[in-house]
Amino acid sequence: MPAVTTTPEVPGEPKATERPERPAAQKPPTQETAKVLEDEPKRDRRADAEQARKIDSPDAAKRLLLNILGGGAVRVDSNDRPDRGDPRRRPDNFRPGYRPSVEEVGRTQQDRERAVTTIVERFQGRAPQQVPSGRGYREQRIFDTVETQRRTQFYEGNRRVIRYSSMQEIPPVIVASQQLNRVQLVPHAQSTYTVRPPAPEQGRYQNDVPASYTTGDAYAVSYSVDPDSAISTDAILFRQGSTDFADAYSYDLVIDMANAMKAPELGKDTFVIEGHASAEGDYGQNLLLSQERAERIARELVNHGVSGERLMPVGQGEAEAAAPADGNEAARRLDRRVVVFRMR
Repeated sequence: MPAVTTTPEVPGEPKATERPERPAAQKPPTQETAKVLEDEPKRDRRADAEQARKIDSPDAAKRLLLNILGGGAVRVDSNDRPDRGDPRRRPDNFRPGYRPSVEEVGRTQQDRERAVTTIVERFQGRAPQQVPSGRGYREQRIFDTVETQRRTQFYEGNRRVIRYSSMQEIPPVIVASQQLNRVQLVPHAQSTYTVRPPAPEQGRYQNDVPASYTTGDAYAVSYSVDPDSAISTDAILFRQGSTDFADAYSYDLVIDMANAMKAPELGKDTFVIEGHASAEGDYGQNLLLSQERAERIARELVNHGVSGERLMPVGQGEAEAAAPADGNEAARRLDRRVVVFRMR
């Protein structure tokens, strides 16, 4: 049976409830910024699922993947090709390359450049240089790995696993990724990736996965990542129950990720964007919302120049939430995070 490994808390690092202070914007968002924070129009997920069932080749899978991540709620058939150059196919709020001003996000250009450098180093598995104090240190902590190391479970050393209650629940992006050999998808009854409680030293509650996600028609999806490449942040916020970004600061951090992914030294790498949720609410709804938010982030990465072929958004839901549903808000807030790995 494959071993489940978790990384203990790093000595001397901040505790789970600590987080960098969120900077205050010096100016309110402009109308254009407010517009790009919205995720409109919404994807027609039923149409995407219908298309996923028709996938019969890697080319068909790639077309669907690029259509979902390339922006806009556009329905396609098997003969349709996504064309981001056609303005008729773009959503109203599509602004390629648009970035809020530093005054709207409460950051300096130096903050942005330091963040990109930090992300590139983490994606390469290198520890970034420490800035001892001040603004630079706060920005460096935004993309942290402490919580990822403390909470993340790997199987066989480097495989990540997510479970679905049925084939119909598996997101079209994941179905397409199977055709591209990025994921393994098997009935849970045939999978050796069993659910295990966290190790005692992890100090977190045991998140009970509903039985419907491990029995009957349940499926297990796994994919391979470089554990040392992880970046993790709880600073990318969304409006409650929505895929709209909560503020310009959240949107700005996604642009930092895009600029890092476009670095020459990462040009051949592919990435998985994981959305994570806190434990309150319905398990299945948390799984779906975290998937939709991961896809929203991926679409913004594409809007800022990252090829959709290099991205795989995955919603983990509350599967790795460290705080119970009735836990304090500071702890639950850390569970609402985005984790990005370089894929192997």
